[in-house]
Amino acid sequence: MNKPIYFLAYEGMELLDLSGPQSAFYEASQAVSNSYSLKVIGFDKQPVRCEAGLQIMPELALSEVQQCHTLVIPGGKGARSELVTAQQLQVLARLMARCERIVSICTGVYFTARAGLAEGTNVTTHWAFIDDLKTQFPHLCVDSEKLYVQDGRYWSSAGVTSGIDLSLRLIELDLGKTVSHQVAKHLVVYLKRSGNQKQFSDLLNMQKPRTPRMEMVNEWIKEHVHEEISVQDLAQVVHLSERQCHRLFLLETGNTPAQYIEKYRMQLASELLATSDKNIKSIALNLGYHTSHGFNRAFQRNFSVSPTAYRSAFLAR
Repeated sequence: MNKPIYFLAYEGMELLDLSGPQSAFYEASQAVSNSYSLKVIGFDKQPVRCEAGLQIMPELALSEVQQCHTLVIPGGKGARSELVTAQQLQVLARLMARCERIVSICTGVYFTARAGLAEGTNVTTHWAFIDDLKTQFPHLCVDSEKLYVQDGRYWSSAGVTSGIDLSLRLIELDLGKTVSHQVAKHLVVYLKRSGNQKQFSDLLNMQKPRTPRMEMVNEWIKEHVHEEISVQDLAQVVHLSERQCHRLFLLETGNTPAQYIEKYRMQLASELLATSDKNIKSIALNLGYHTSHGFNRAFQRNFSVSPTAYRSAFLAR
């Protein structure tokens, strides 16, 4: 079996983009003997310095690689710079042509794009570089939402931790769910996320309100989320009339107070379902729902899936 997996190290790479996937595949190789052989390669065998300053010594040069099952290309400032020459990109392109899987982590996709991804290839990258990637490579189909994307033998992921999510998915395809979950557990990855999951949640946006007034509202909601919350309650918190409160929410969040409360509760619900063993009825009560039926309806309205199905998909047991 023994699938050769190579990790490209280059000047100015993000260390965690390499070490995260490498650790995941290493643990899988410990769980299933003779499953993977792992090596760090470079454009040559000279030491390279990561963004954070650590030096890495490649074991092989790209031109020396004979057989490659999976090539993992980390992101980093170096991938977005012009430090790599056209000749080096040609060597990379030749290696990519011989690989069964090419995996870019974060801005590593800049390398694969420059090495010649075909027009219409579906990719993703870190949310902060989505617009730039679209501008520089308009022939690619850039997904701004997903944690990772597959298009044939090309895989790409968003930020640092999503590289681990993608690695776990590849391990699952190679060795099965049991091994993938075993690796996730060993790495203390609490949640094995699907590629379809958003790069960042609505709750994260809610936790960064634009004004002190909305910050005060968020703090109050957090303390009273288990209670029935009305527009009148929120209006009293911000010292406005109900009509003014309604306008404030639309202006600040683009949602009515009722919609905002529901989204807040649903994002909390998704976190609890994925990271705790609380039963669904308890979660519903903790989030202010009197019945599981009402909670289930709200959850399906927001996520297009039942709470039970969501938990089954995202909780790594």
